[in-house]
Amino acid sequence: MHFSRFCLLVSLSAGLLPAMAQEQAAAPGDPVNQEMQQIVDVQGTRDPDLRPYRTMLKGLDAYADHQRLAPDAPLRFMLVPATPQARLDGVTLHLSADNLSIPVPLAADGSFTLTRDKTAYDANADLVSNKKRDTLRWRADIHTPGLPANVRRLGDLRLECEIRWAVEQDQLPFVRRNLFRLAGGPCHSSLIHVPFPVLRKLLAVQARSGERTLDIRVTQDRQRFVPPLHDVTWDDNTLLTLTYADDGKMAGAAPAAPLKAAQRQ
Repeated sequence: MHFSRFCLLVSLSAGLLPAMAQEQAAAPGDPVNQEMQQIVDVQGTRDPDLRPYRTMLKGLDAYADHQRLAPDAPLRFMLVPATPQARLDGVTLHLSADNLSIPVPLAADGSFTLTRDKTAYDANADLVSNKKRDTLRWRADIHTPGLPANVRRLGDLRLECEIRWAVEQDQLPFVRRNLFRLAGGPCHSSLIHVPFPVLRKLLAVQARSGERTLDIRVTQDRQRFVPPLHDVTWDDNTLLTLTYADDGKMAGAAPAAPLKAAQRQ
């Protein structure tokens, strides 16, 4: 690396916390198996939360480009409250433009899928909720099937990061965006820490790959953890076991079993 660029990165590394890393933990939603929430009109909401549909499609592109990181995991998105006290009660989504309103089914836990819709693309539609701007946040939701609820696969987290970076990078301030790119991107640089939020306070997080283990850093608020996305010595099938502060039984649980051979890359 050129010396001047190295000095710039070192001097600014302490401040390289991407927008995706500032997300607060969401409040728990209703059980996943509840019926899909009823779709209602959102036209009466003042200053609604929205994101351009074409921007969200960059997430679909990133999923296709990096699916090798989690080949068995489907792509879903999550709608999460901006504060722990907020709730998802009554939230709805539409693809909205002039003379266009396409409902997007939203599950009770805040998850949804997006498909490519030429009409919405040509109309430059927005993905609009019935909540005010900045009351909701978005993130990718990648989970390889078959893992316990308290276990995350590192390749899944890496793919989530790639999707969020694709969707959000153009909305970052010019200087910050280019600093991230200079550092190699938030998903690949040791200078940029990307915390992942959880719904309950954490006691500890441990990574395991074969006989190797690593204690993963948990943020001071105990509601986020920082996996080693950039460290290729930890392969995509590395499993991270989350132990929660309010569940003593989980602290003594056996480490998660390795993925079956069919799930390995």
